[in-house]
Amino acid sequence: MSAQSGHAGTASRLECVLHPQAPESAPWRYLSLVLALAFAVRAGVALSGDFVLHPDEIMQYLEPAHRLVFGSGVTYWEYFYGARSWFVPGLVAGVLALFDALGLDEPRWYVAGVKLAFCAISLAIPAGMYFFARHHFDEATARAALVAGAFWYELVGFAHKPLTEFVATAPLMALLALTVRPAEAARTEAVWPAAALAVLAGAVRLQYAPIAALLLGIVFVRTAKRVRLLAVAAGLALAVGIFDAVAWDGRLFHSYVVNVLYNLILGPMRAGESPPWQYLEWLALAGGGLVVLCIAGAAWRPRRYGLLLALIALILAMHSVQPHKEYRFVFAVVPLWLLIAADLTARAGAAMARRAGARAIGPRRSGPSPAGVCAAVCAGVFGGVSAAGILNALPGQDRVYRAWSSETGAVRFVRDQDPIFAAYRWLAAAPGVEAVWQPDRGHHQLPGYYYLHRAIPFYDGQMRPFIERSGADVTALASHLVTENPTLSLSGYSVERTFGTVRILRRDMDAPPVRRWREYAPVLVYDINDAIMRRIDPQAPSPPPATRTDIRP
Repeated sequence: MSAQSGHAGTASRLECVLHPQAPESAPWRYLSLVLALAFAVRAGVALSGDFVLHPDEIMQYLEPAHRLVFGSGVTYWEYFYGARSWFVPGLVAGVLALFDALGLDEPRWYVAGVKLAFCAISLAIPAGMYFFARHHFDEATARAALVAGAFWYELVGFAHKPLTEFVATAPLMALLALTVRPAEAARTEAVWPAAALAVLAGAVRLQYAPIAALLLGIVFVRTAKRVRLLAVAAGLALAVGIFDAVAWDGRLFHSYVVNVLYNLILGPMRAGESPPWQYLEWLALAGGGLVVLCIAGAAWRPRRYGLLLALIALILAMHSVQPHKEYRFVFAVVPLWLLIAADLTARAGAAMARRAGARAIGPRRSGPSPAGVCAAVCAGVFGGVSAAGILNALPGQDRVYRAWSSETGAVRFVRDQDPIFAAYRWLAAAPGVEAVWQPDRGHHQLPGYYYLHRAIPFYDGQMRPFIERSGADVTALASHLVTENPTLSLSGYSVERTFGTVRILRRDMDAPPVRRWREYAPVLVYDINDAIMRRIDPQAPSPPPATRTDIRP
């Protein structure tokens, strides 16, 4: 068999899996309206308050961006050793710089601006779902997929988050839509966008690179411009490596290499942390059981749903072999199972309409059609589960969104949110704030300089033993204390404001001047971080002296 005939056979089998459709009509005229409503809902949740899904969103993305633009910010170990890419924090920094240039350099403005920017990026998910379903299934499924992607609570609630899983899912879904374009278009178009989307998804979230590579491989098999596709993808990947090298003054792909090596060493230390099937449980709970029904229904039609099932299985398998698991890691599964749900719903409605038509005798009766009833029931179930999810009312949901509970506690989307953010927003604009100490939380549990937005000393709970041992006068170290401990009372301080369970204490006016730090970008490197980095690179830089040297009496 010749190479050409072998390739033709592969392409033919691939077409059976993709079963691309050539739509007979223009895209749905309400597409833009639904996307506008999707943005409005996302913006509403984003601006209703603040919550943390995982400390990384502040530690690894928002705080570094604030430090880059405004100078103040905690430097966590990843940014001391160069173990994180600057792609996402660089995007945040760009938004912060724009707001700074416009004179809107206060948290009340730029926090909202950054959230809305990520909400806009997230619209690529429902849009990608629509165009994928339009070519892979049909227009009815595409419309159902668009609505599902626009209003499912997880896609809405986490749209404004800078975590890489959420950001990378946007280009991944856009790339998925390109893979099922009709044959003629696939052979001659989409080289540049497909390569760019694949590289971008992998660069933002390295763990999604295999999924992006698989989808790009499908485009490669179907296109007539294979050499150009490979050249463009390789060139863009090299550009990512050069960007990373310049950002960290290191080798090509510096942060990616360091991150992979670090986790290879850390992984065995976390063995047994969670069972291999953990993601299946989380998905079932977060989806209110709907995901189980959808996967079961799809399993009966492997030819129709084979591509989506394969992608879901691949994402889950890759992440299940890792001992450390967090539900957010497999976020890309959510729009995939919603696509299956959309098609099952559309097919059920069409089947009911056909059966009703076959049984119809005599004049047509008035009233809703069977297909309309089916659509209404499915919409009601979807809306009810989604509404319960955004209100944290799904059974067992608190076991999924725990923000790694030892760090920040349960996630609340639109109610019962952590009042610590309101407290720090107030401190950012309050008069007389010269130094802040929160004795009952670590920096990784706090809103950071991103919300505090002042070039002032900012102490956390881990400083408490050093302060007590040093015998330093607390009133000389902090003008304000923030605490959730209702019994905490220090001489020289009185309550100034209360936000839920959080109290802000201000020192008396006759207190001595506050001591100043030498700089306002404290570096936090823990012993385990330093030990692992020494194994990776014996010449790795040593962390600076601890900030406790600044509070000696």
